Amino acid sequence: MASIRKRTKKDGTSSFMVCWRDPNTHEQQGLTVATQVEAETLRRLLDANGQSFEIAQHAILTNAKLVPTVAEVIQEHIDLLIRPSSGTTRTYQTMLDLHVRDVIGHIPVDKLDYRHIAHWVKSMTAKGRSAKTIHNVHGLISAAMNTAEQLKYIPRNPCRGVQLPNLQKPEDEAMFLTHAEFSMVIEGMAERYKAFTNFLVMTGTRFGEATAITVADVDLLSKPPTARINKAWKRDGQNQYYIGPTKTGAGKRTIGLNHALVELLIPLVAGRPGKDLLFTTPKGGRIIQQVYWQHYWLPAVKTAKANGLTKSPRIHDLRHTHASWLIQDGVPLFTISRHLGHTSTRTTEQVYGHLMPEALQATADAMERSVSGFVPLRPLRGDA
Repeated sequence: MASIRKRTKKDGTSSFMVCWRDPNTHEQQGLTVATQVEAETLRRLLDANGQSFEIAQHAILTNAKLVPTVAEVIQEHIDLLIRPSSGTTRTYQTMLDLHVRDVIGHIPVDKLDYRHIAHWVKSMTAKGRSAKTIHNVHGLISAAMNTAEQLKYIPRNPCRGVQLPNLQKPEDEAMFLTHAEFSMVIEGMAERYKAFTNFLVMTGTRFGEATAITVADVDLLSKPPTARINKAWKRDGQNQYYIGPTKTGAGKRTIGLNHALVELLIPLVAGRPGKDLLFTTPKGGRIIQQVYWQHYWLPAVKTAKANGLTKSPRIHDLRHTHASWLIQDGVPLFTISRHLGHTSTRTTEQVYGHLMPEALQATADAMERSVSGFVPLRPLRGDA
């Protein structure tokens, strides 16, 4: 049986060596190829043809003249990604295997057209897949078809112009707490996690960012005191957590800390090594979102509801709440966008723009002033 050995190069890329024993000389043979797809193909052909490389090579050359299928192109696209995280590769592989392969994966890529993609969208909808899932998988298919264009498999990406289900507006999902409502939640929070919960609402950081902050990332003596956000918890291909880069490049940022938060952080920083996580469990480990949600956040919200809270906020709503407080205080949208680590102000405006009635009124007033001197021309006689 032929086998495959994966080798990781110094630059982070991988190569794959296919090993087999020649049926005539019985000597060990090996051939290095660039992608796992090529390696799997060669291994399968060798095993199917008595380990004869000549027959396997002939089959490969014959197949090379054939147009690859949609599934093969998407697989090749995944294999060609430049230094993706193992978690990203795993996600894309799951999308291909679960949502594409058995529906349109068998179609030769040069035969894929608008009708096929529209059929795929309808089938996903019929299966009850969310609009977000359909958009995400369509994004993978479209990116793979762009790769197919580059590789000269097809002349044009057939995904362009396909109508997708409407995504729910971000602001429809966001929930904002008033200062009084947040006070009710924090009142019911376990003492161990009060500083952490206050940090989330006072900085607007994402959960994965806040739980990855180390003691060295915080400077309480600078003016103003700051926290450096430059990493977040990620999941790898084995579903294990590791500290990696922030969600986007814009996510790397330095945020200012208010005096009340500094007072809460002083005991967490004093005398601790810089490499330690700033916020930990009682045993010193990473704060797991599901555990925090189940055992601390939900009980705090339940207590707050018993005291009059009418909302059911999620943990991520603390980030929305933080942004809404900044808006209420008149902080410019661009500043808020940079502070939250958004890639562009468009994202910020989509989620929080409706909270800025003063800005809407200001634009209306500006337009009124710009046209105040405009006098419509009277129509000439006969120009009715």
